[in-house]
Amino acid sequence: MKDSQINPQEHSEIKVLILRKYLEKYLSILSLAAHVNEVEVYDLFCGEGVYENGKEGSPIIILKLINEIYAKNAPQIKGKLTFKCQFNDRNIDKIEKLKKSLKIKDLHIDKIGTVNCTSSDYNEIKQQLSNRRTTSNKRTFIFIDPYGYKDISIVDIENMLSDKHTEVLLFLPTQFMYRFEKNATPESLQNFLNEAMKNDAGNSKSPINFINNLRDGFANRLKGKHYVDSFIITRDIKQYFSMFFFTSHIYGFEKFLEAKWDIDEQQGRGWSPIHVGQQDLFNQVQTKPNTDHFEENLLVFLKEKRTNIEVHNFTIENRHLIPHANTILKELQNSNRLQVTLDDGKDARKGSFYIGWNEVKSNKIKSNILIK
Repeated sequence: MKDSQINPQEHSEIKVLILRKYLEKYLSILSLAAHVNEVEVYDLFCGEGVYENGKEGSPIIILKLINEIYAKNAPQIKGKLTFKCQFNDRNIDKIEKLKKSLKIKDLHIDKIGTVNCTSSDYNEIKQQLSNRRTTSNKRTFIFIDPYGYKDISIVDIENMLSDKHTEVLLFLPTQFMYRFEKNATPESLQNFLNEAMKNDAGNSKSPINFINNLRDGFANRLKGKHYVDSFIITRDIKQYFSMFFFTSHIYGFEKFLEAKWDIDEQQGRGWSPIHVGQQDLFNQVQTKPNTDHFEENLLVFLKEKRTNIEVHNFTIENRHLIPHANTILKELQNSNRLQVTLDDGKDARKGSFYIGWNEVKSNKIKSNILIK
């Protein structure tokens, strides 16, 4: 067994960090959503929960987070919302260790849900997830951190997402996949690349380019139905792993972007040891976000009159945050280059653009924005 499966390396800790940051936002929102009464969380390659060096894996992080959210929002959650967690790993020994760890740490959620630990094969459980029936008052999150990539298929992920109420976070060992890309070996890699990247398979110029090609290939496959993004984890020089996030809802996509920018405040792209230097892994230096390229695109976009909804969606689809857009719009307004009118034609109050989620979620136009 590899040491990384016994004691997680730094890049594995970052996997858990982005998982926690996103789920904290995701579950906190769902816990207060009046129309949601059940949340399912699946961890399909969960591991043993606690490693030999004491580091905590995804199942422990997930259950701790659910307990924290319940403690914070108990009056709103109790009797209204239930959580259903399934932790699966084909290695029965790891599942038995996980069960012991959950008992020792007293990480039950009996008051608000259930925990099921299983040792099914991935091919079996993915079929169950693809065939399940869901309702509008249920939400599902699936974490896939496989032992390699041979069982992973974009078709399967597309099937999991088909109910419009599911989100998937997938880890891929892109460093090793890139190494064999041009030879397209083994056969399982060739099949995966042909499925995900089509004509771009075998043509990547660098590991980062390979990850971007994968991301864009996933997005093209799911275009018009789902949003896709990546989070790049740098282990050493030119050694990159990646998380891929899939959702059908722009608000879920926005929350994932926020989690990314929380970790990488400058680029919103991923994590690198360079970002933290000698500091603790989870306490990074405040840095100014690099929004130059986004600003160029936004200026072109605003040459035509755009609604507040269009500007919101454009910002998120360009993988930036609403505060980034607000900062740019305020600078344009202060230099008298921006025209912002309300839907009734009157000038909007200075600094008010109405592009935040709370202003656009009703899909009602509140303002129009145009470069003068």
